[in-house]
Formats: sequence, C-alpha cells, structure tokens
Amino acid sequence: MRFRSTPRFEVLAGLILVLLALWAAIGVLLSDAGRHARETAGAAQRNVVRSLSEYEASSIRAIDISLRHLRDDWMRDARAFDESVARLEQYLAKERVIQVAVVDAEGWLLYSRLPQTGRPNFSDRKYFRILKEGGRDQLVISEPVFGRVTGQWAIQLTRPILRDGAFAGLIVVAVPPPALERVYSEIRLGPHGSVSLARVDGTVLAHAGDRPDEVLRALELPEGAAPAGELRVASPEGVDRIFSYRKLDDYPLAVFIGQDVGTMLAPYYRQRDVLAWGGALASMLLIALALALLARERERAKRIDERERLMLELHDGCIQSIYAIGLSLEQSRRMLAKDPARAARAIADAGANLNLVIQDLRSFISGEARAAHTEDEFIAEIQRMVPEPGAGVPAFTLDIDGDAVRQLTAEQAAHVLRIAREAISNVLRHAGARQARLTLARHGEEVRLEVVDDGGGVDGKPGGIGLGLPHIQARARKLRGRASIEGTPNRGTRVAVEFRAGA
Repeated sequence: MRFRSTPRFEVLAGLILVLLALWAAIGVLLSDAGRHARETAGAAQRNVVRSLSEYEASSIRAIDISLRHLRDDWMRDARAFDESVARLEQYLAKERVIQVAVVDAEGWLLYSRLPQTGRPNFSDRKYFRILKEGGRDQLVISEPVFGRVTGQWAIQLTRPILRDGAFAGLIVVAVPPPALERVYSEIRLGPHGSVSLARVDGTVLAHAGDRPDEVLRALELPEGAAPAGELRVASPEGVDRIFSYRKLDDYPLAVFIGQDVGTMLAPYYRQRDVLAWGGALASMLLIALALALLARERERAKRIDERERLMLELHDGCIQSIYAIGLSLEQSRRMLAKDPARAARAIADAGANLNLVIQDLRSFISGEARAAHTEDEFIAEIQRMVPEPGAGVPAFTLDIDGDAVRQLTAEQAAHVLRIAREAISNVLRHAGARQARLTLARHGEEVRLEVVDDGGGVDGKPGGIGLGLPHIQARARKLRGRASIEGTPNRGTRVAVEFRAGA
C-alpha cells in the first residue's frame, strides 16, 4: 500500500528535523567550546608553569652563582669571608636567603652568617653525606629541614669545598619554604588547585594550595619523563585534577601546577548552560509553533472533511437520484403513446423516488442520522437506482448476497449505496453500454462491491468519469478499504470496492 503524506505528518516530521538540527548544532557548538576551553585552560596553565619554572631556575641559578663566588672567596681568604658575604647581601636578600654557613670535612660548623651558640655538627645531614661520598663538584638541594642555627625550616642549597680533589667541607645557603610559598599563594587556582616545587623524585620543597595524598603522588615523575607535560589525577573524593609540570633547566627540580577540571572548565560550563537553556527555550517555541500549526491544520482538515461530506452527500445521493428520476421520466414520456400503463407506473416510481430524495435532503439539512437499512430495504434501494432498460439504457443484472448485506453496519450500508449509485450513474451517463452487472458478495471477512459494463471503457485516471472516481475512492477510505477502476477502450469498465465488513 502506498504511503500518503499528510500535512500533520509533514508538520511533525519538520518539527523533528528542526529539533534534531538544532540540538545537533548545539552539540557541535558545545563540542567545539569544550575543546577550545580545555585547550585555553591547558595553555594558560602551561604558561603559568613555564613562567614559574623560569623564575625558579633563575632564582636557583642566582643562588648557585653566589655559592660559587662565596666558595671561591672562602678558599682564597677565609678571614675576609664576612666582607664577601656583605658584598653579596643585596643579591642574597633578593633571593630570600636567611643563612650562609661553612662546614669542615667532619661536619663541624666553621662559619655562620647568623650568630650561634656552641659549635653544631652537620655530618648527619643527607646533603653532607652526598657531597662527601660523591667526591665531585655538584649542587645539592635538600628537602626542607629544621635548621640547627636558624631555628626554622629551610631548604638548604650546598656545594662541596674541594682541595686538590679531596673533600674539605661544604658551603651552604638556606631559603625558608614559606618564602617560596608566598609567591605561589598569589596564583589563583581555585579551591582544589595547588602549585609545588619538587625534586624529580617527588620530594616537595615548597607547596601552596590543596595538598592531598593524590597531589603528592602526582609530583613524582617517572624515569625518562619529558621536560614538560601533563598528568591527570582522580582522587577518591571525586576531585579530578589536571597537573601541568615543567622541569627546571640544569637542575633536578620541577614546578607542578594542578587544578580541578571544574575550575579549569568553568567558562565552558557557563557557556554550556547558556546554550542548553537557549536550546530548551528554542525547542519549546518550536513545539508551540508546531502545535499551533497542527491546530490550524486540524481546523482546515475539519473544513475539508465537511466540504467533502457535503459533496459526497449531494453528488452521490441527491444529484444522482434526481438524474435517475429525470432519466426515468424521459423514458416515461417516450412510452406514453406506446404503453400508457407502463409509462404511468414509471411516473409513479419517479414520484416515489423524488419523495425519497426530499426526505434525504431534509435529513441532511437537519443533521438527523439515517435509520439502518434492513436487507429488503437495502436491496430495494439498489433496485430503484436501476431504470428499466430501453433506448440508450443498458440492461442491468443485480447479484446481491443477503449475507453480505447483513454484515454491513448502518454507516457502511450508507456508503455502499452511495458508491453503487455513483457507479450506476456513470454507466448510464458515460458508458454507452448494452449490458451491466452489479455484484455485492462476501469474500472471507471482506465484502466486495463490483459494477461491470461492456461499454466504451474509461482510462481510470481522475477526471475520466468526472467526479465519480475521486468520490468512490473517498468513500472507500471512509470504509477503510480500497477502490479500483479498470477500463479498456471499447471493452467496458470495472469498478470495485473492497472493505472489511463490520469494521
């Protein structure tokens, strides 16, 4: 069966397509916005970590250069070392150095920038053992330790004092972690953000912001890690963080900056909400417009149905009946001289049929429902549709199955009678036939009405039999059935309607 598109279907299909296009566009925009937001946030975080790593590298380089100068001055003339320290005071203050000290090969304190009581020993310090056992010139940066002279936590940067290649002690400067953390605390990273300076083995030297265990574990870089990159860490409490890191040039340190994804993508989430609300509002407006169009289409369909009903009732009922009455009267006029009695009977039948037409018109105007036809009334009404054969009037054969009539509902019977009247009228007006047959019979659960003639035939196209075919098809649709018309030039026409009885 061929699918017929309806305006209601077209409105709903159009609404679905527009909504799909709208949300597809919103999806594309959100995807692009999300990607752009992640790229922008990642780039911003990488820029900050690069700036901090360059700052830290510059600061440590400056301290290391000062260490080298002070070491050279100590080895040249230890008695003038105070003057050397004073000479570098402004550089040391700039890098927040709080202590300069010299330790001998056994770990005993030889010089302290700060006053001290007693003579502490530092041979148990990890950095002391590394430098003494290493036997080479290197910079060692310790984790924060509690100073025995300063009395506070500090990061200690040390270099060995070598004489003729042998370890002769070390020189150390101390920088308190809070000094670095004050710099980090000025960077706004959100409630779960953090910034850290750590050794590549994960030892934290300075830190600001959120510091759960997951953050600390993220600071340990794997062997052979790239000079810069990103790490993603999800914590058990549901905070998803992205860390950007960058190693310091020439030093075994790295700067880490971490932010939770929600903070990084906050601008995107705001944009997403705006687009989502805008899409929802647009969708509601489109749905409201579609409902308005559907309501308008329903009203239009009602008007069309009503107009179709009027046309079907007037054309298939009254007009065809009046035409049949006129044809019967014309035959009566011709028979008056030859067979007055037969003419009189025909005129009487025409009068009776005219009264039936008047009753139909009254029922139509008043809107009264027609009474159901009995089997005899149904057959009698079809018989009244067929005029007596004569000049130009074919001989009709009626084959009506009473069982099929009994299966019809009142509404179906009315439609079948109108279809039969239309088909018979077309045979009388257009076919030029000598013989015609009307058959109504059951075929399983279906009823088939068929009108066949041996006339000139029609092409079956709309307009081939005036309004007949469209009206027959319209009534077939109302019966939830199907109509067909087959015509062959000079071999007659077959009109058939099939539908489910009692449906």
